[in-house]
Amino acid sequence: MNIEEAVAKCKDSGLEGIELIEFAQRIVNTHMKYSYSNSFDFPSKAFEKGYGYCWHQASTLNRILKNLRIESKLVYATENIIPEKVYEGFVVKEHSSGHVWCRVRYAGEEKDVCPGNINNRFGLVHFRTISKIKDWNLWICFWSYLVSAPINYKRLKEINNRQ
Repeated sequence: MNIEEAVAKCKDSGLEGIELIEFAQRIVNTHMKYSYSNSFDFPSKAFEKGYGYCWHQASTLNRILKNLRIESKLVYATENIIPEKVYEGFVVKEHSSGHVWCRVRYAGEEKDVCPGNINNRFGLVHFRTISKIKDWNLWICFWSYLVSAPINYKRLKEINNRQ
């Protein structure tokens, strides 16, 4: 699936408002498995491949929402508590990490929207932010590439060494 096909699927759903936002969120979550292995892919390529990390997922959702004429922007925080999860059969314990997600404005309300967990909803996310939330920009995008790739490589190596 590519972004244009996801937008068409959203439009064809007949949904509107928060239900449409959450539908788009679930499309990204179910189509794009979390991965540490493709840090250097652009979000559209990661979505086509069906896997990527938080920046890939949030950027894809952001583009889908904007194509649906829903006001959305990327935000990030350098320190968030990410709950324990299972990744490729291995438990990744709760940890602190940078994270990227969408901030969506609908009907006068601005809420966090993150495709990183199937149970997330408009205004309900699976992580807890403990540092300042900032708007995504080109500067952080550049640094994210430089910092996230080695961190993702290290996490993937640790998981592969457990196998």
